[in-house]
Amino acid sequence: MGIVADKIRELMKKLILLLITLTTFTHVSYASFPVSDTLKVKQDTVQTETVAQYHLRMQKMGFDIDDCRCDDCKKFKGINNIPKNGEPVQKKKTNYKSLFATLGIWLVVAAVVFAIWLIWWIARGLENFGNGPSVIT
Repeated sequence: MGIVADKIRELMKKLILLLITLTTFTHVSYASFPVSDTLKVKQDTVQTETVAQYHLRMQKMGFDIDDCRCDDCKKFKGINNIPKNGEPVQKKKTNYKSLFATLGIWLVVAAVVFAIWLIWWIARGLENFGNGPSVIT
């Protein structure tokens, strides 16, 4: 058992040495390739597109242009006019009628479900009424 332990120690020493060597080389040789010190600056240019080009691009991507919310379309349609020098923005009135109709439908459905459950619960109680109270043993 002493010989096997010695061989394992030697193997472990070699593995640790290999690990240290690999770690050192990866950190030392990080920039072993030639690096140029010159910086080439390329000026970017801003490419602008017209509203018609924008709409055409959006149509090609599959968007519905009838619901466009860009500033030009808003001006054209008269929706939410852009404020000029602090003028108030027109707000579209909220249609509460559809909101209340939807809420009313959900309340009716909930009331029907509750009524069915209540009738079932009462009927089940009447079935077991003649048996007397249940005894827990």
